[in-house]
Amino acid sequence: MQFKITEKFGYLIIIAMVLCSASGIWAQEDDAQEPLFLFRGARPMGIGNAFEAVADDINALHYNPAGIAQTDETSFELLAIRPRVTIDLVEEVSTITDFFNDTIKPLTESDDPLTDATLKKEREDLVVRFDDILSKRLGLMVDLPSIGLVVPFHVSEYKAAVGSMFYTQNLNSIRVLRQGLPWKDAVKELLDDAVVYRVAFQWAFTLAGAVEIPLNQAPLLDKAYVGASFRYINRQIFTDADDPFRIEDVLNPDSFKEKYFDIEDDDFAQFASDNFKSQTGYTIDIGTILSPIEGVDVGLSLRNLINSLSIEEADESRGFPRNITLAVATKPFKLLNMENSMLDLTLVAAWNDPNGDDGLGEFKNDSFTDNIHLGAELVLLPKGWISVALRTGNNQGFLTFGVSLKLLKILDLNVLRYGDLEADWYVASLGIVF
Repeated sequence: MQFKITEKFGYLIIIAMVLCSASGIWAQEDDAQEPLFLFRGARPMGIGNAFEAVADDINALHYNPAGIAQTDETSFELLAIRPRVTIDLVEEVSTITDFFNDTIKPLTESDDPLTDATLKKEREDLVVRFDDILSKRLGLMVDLPSIGLVVPFHVSEYKAAVGSMFYTQNLNSIRVLRQGLPWKDAVKELLDDAVVYRVAFQWAFTLAGAVEIPLNQAPLLDKAYVGASFRYINRQIFTDADDPFRIEDVLNPDSFKEKYFDIEDDDFAQFASDNFKSQTGYTIDIGTILSPIEGVDVGLSLRNLINSLSIEEADESRGFPRNITLAVATKPFKLLNMENSMLDLTLVAAWNDPNGDDGLGEFKNDSFTDNIHLGAELVLLPKGWISVALRTGNNQGFLTFGVSLKLLKILDLNVLRYGDLEADWYVASLGIVF
């Protein structure tokens, strides 16, 4: 039983902003940047992350801080848990037991697994399985927990708001790197391939402020919102990227366990020390929402305007990629001056630069779809004690859709299928919102 568990563990182991963003002062070296690990809310994900012009709930803290000034009442959110798992990982886990029993176990129990004629099928199945894994993304993310608060107030005739959120994130990924020598025997070639895993934990604290500026110049500009936020980040990463283990190591379970998972062994202590990294940093975001007429909003958000990330072990500093987003949102019922207490419809679109702000820049397709976010949200009984929201969107060329159920105006349940540049995900969340 211990042998089987060890093998499984190894396997799963505003215009001014636009002008500024185009100028040379934003230049950053690609090799001196780190992904931000964006906080992605279930509602924005459901509408393709085209949220910067909507930004009418606590998610505005992460997408466009100007949006918190739209809040009329104090808002509180406690996110109990939001797991995200790639569809590829779900498929792998669902078949892993049979794969180990039928393929891995016979090979590891053999005295000569590379040449044993009776194990030809098992060797072929092993190669096919790992070739398949090379084309997949195996990832798991967990946001657990987060707590946020937005408090509106007035300064003379201006409506303003302050907000803050503390949140935690966990990101785990595993991938196989093809680096074996070109043997005629596919199994021998496979044994030198490397397995790279990454376990990252991050907590962050965000503080934001925003103000509404009434201009009363419709249809040119009825009102505007401006805001800014500060985010402090603490990140811990454990990865074997600098010295990954090979497939061959997994097939020798005793030495594999001793080196990588025996906490009392000196080799493990050295391995853990070499592969653990600690990072701290901060970012400052700014944003604006312009409302030319009732029912239409234009949002502009600049993320990581000022930022820094210190890597303690390397005694160096890096930055986060800056990202600018231009978005538009419309509520057709409000635009047409149609009162409707049964339904609330929102249509959204956004453009941004997929520069790696969320760690996905390396997966972009070099197509116009890399920049596009589209979405729609239909809410049934938006002010009722029970309300249901249906959402769909296109996130940089990938379909998203989800369902939300809000009970007693407090309990918020979400399930969705979410696609991004890296992978397709199943997402669920449970929170208390009021």
